[in-house]
Amino acid sequence: MKRIMIYTAVVLATVAAVYFLWQFRLVILLFFLSLFVAAMIRPLTDKLTALGLPKPWAQLLIYLIVAVGLLLIVLLLGDLLLSETNNAINKSIIKYEALHRHWEEGDSWQRWLAGKLPTPFSMPEVNSMDVTEMLPAVVDVTVAITSTVGGLLLLIALSLYWSLDQQRFERLWLSVLPAKRRIYARDSWREVETAAGSYLRSQLAQSLLAAVALGIGAALTGFPFPIILGLFGALMSFIPLFGGVIAAFFAFLLGSVESTSMAAGAAAYTIIVFLVLEWVVEARLWPREQHSFLLTILVIVPLVDAFGVWGLVAAPLLSVIFESLIKKAFGMMLKKPAEIVDLEKIEDRYRQVTERVSAAQDGEASPEVQNLSERLAKLLAESRALEAQ
Repeated sequence: MKRIMIYTAVVLATVAAVYFLWQFRLVILLFFLSLFVAAMIRPLTDKLTALGLPKPWAQLLIYLIVAVGLLLIVLLLGDLLLSETNNAINKSIIKYEALHRHWEEGDSWQRWLAGKLPTPFSMPEVNSMDVTEMLPAVVDVTVAITSTVGGLLLLIALSLYWSLDQQRFERLWLSVLPAKRRIYARDSWREVETAAGSYLRSQLAQSLLAAVALGIGAALTGFPFPIILGLFGALMSFIPLFGGVIAAFFAFLLGSVESTSMAAGAAAYTIIVFLVLEWVVEARLWPREQHSFLLTILVIVPLVDAFGVWGLVAAPLLSVIFESLIKKAFGMMLKKPAEIVDLEKIEDRYRQVTERVSAAQDGEASPEVQNLSERLAKLLAESRALEAQ
């Protein structure tokens, strides 16, 4: 009966812990992302520190550069982005209305397809729409944007805190573990941090390169919406496996507003940019011996269901962490187990050697031998203390 009660308590505690983690999943996700963002900037901090700049000032300088860069991007491209978005929406409405009208008067399959598609957007319907009907949609969009911006600000703030307080945080969570497990846990954690930071630096560099390549390429070829395409491509570079396909499809839709040939060219150019980023740039920025796409897919499915877009972005990072931990554990398994030391035998040999030395010197050992004997006795006592922990 007592064993059944213990098992029941363990099951209930596990369920309660899982429920607690599920309720605070977004907070936990932001917490770990902030840790890995701090790991991402650590090599840059080390380089500035090597140049003579104090470490806290080096960390603050990096975050200040990032904040100023984002602010400049918003100030320089904000008006152009709004203008392109407004132009794209207007042209899309006109293009869709003309296409829908053409299909309604076309062949049988076109008429069938036009009947399945939504009716064209018309201004009289909008003018007759009540403000209360539009308010929920506006509120939902505003809440989504506000929560995303707030999450990013919280992520940056937490990563700055972990950057400034890295050693104290390590000592805190390592102190919870048994002494025998601390070295392994510390090495595993640092290996995970290194892998995650390297991955995030690679993805951030690819995102910037995707924005520049797509934006400049679109502007040079006369594509009407280069800023929209560049920003969308930068976001899609964080999505694994099919981010380039989504970006190419989006480029095709934008280009189809002008002409079919421009749409096909934009989609092909987008695919080429993402292939170069995947097979050339990433191989240089993030060297890796092996990467399991199957593991990434297996991680994507539950995270997307739990966190939505945030889960899709975090899935490849989590797969990198899993790979690092599996590699570390497998390496430990391949190592030969250390030979178990019998302290009692060593102590017996120590006493025998001490007795023989004392007998050889008529019971009076030299100061060197006495010092060595005391040190050996101290080491044996420390070994006994560690064994008892």
